[in-house]
Amino acid sequence: MGTYRLHRGWREPNGLVTDHVTLGRTIMASTAAAAMASALAEGDFLVAEDTNLAWLTDAQGALVWSLRLDDEDIEHAQS
Repeated sequence: MGTYRLHRGWREPNGLVTDHVTLGRTIMASTAAAAMASALAEGDFLVAEDTNLAWLTDAQGALVWSLRLDDEDIEHAQS
């Protein structure tokens, strides 16, 4: 079993990630794909007004999955 952490934040159009938040629980899964499925079940955490990026890290802090949300809306809002 592996240990994963779910994070979310705000990604600026230039790629800078701000307002980083980590989910208050650890995801235990046999594979990164299983952890990703569990993360996607965290809809209330992933979809928030101040969030357009979510990602999973493994026990060593390495990125194993990321999801960018609403990039088109970010570009439109900045114009």
